[in-house]
Amino acid sequence: MDGSTGRRNTRQRKLILKAVEELGCHPTADQIFDRVRRELPRTSLSTVYRNLGILADQGILGTVTGAGKEVHYDHNNSDHCHIRCSVCGRICDVDVHPLDKDRLSPEELSGFVLQEISVNLVGICPECAEAEKERNGIR
Repeated sequence: MDGSTGRRNTRQRKLILKAVEELGCHPTADQIFDRVRRELPRTSLSTVYRNLGILADQGILGTVTGAGKEVHYDHNNSDHCHIRCSVCGRICDVDVHPLDKDRLSPEELSGFVLQEISVNLVGICPECAEAEKERNGIR
């Protein structure tokens, strides 16, 4: 770590991790940036992206690709599934047991060597569902 920036980056990384945890539901870099800037106003978006990349490379944060190519960050490193709102793009954890990759045979996988299982569910989050009801005059 560069001695001239090590301390600053360490503080920024701690704030970034704190922001990811506090924001919940897999925030984007922009959302994390907005939160970090409240405490460190001089922080740049590129600094947040760089530190998110470092934290992801170190396995401290996970990444989840949302609708399109937008990356969301996850502080939960256990095996779990996600659900994405088809309206607003919000991504949250789902408390279900993912497939056990050790129980899948090569025949079931068309000869592939399995590296990772990713189960993503799509639905409408409570806020978007409520907004849809209000637009349609449903109570």
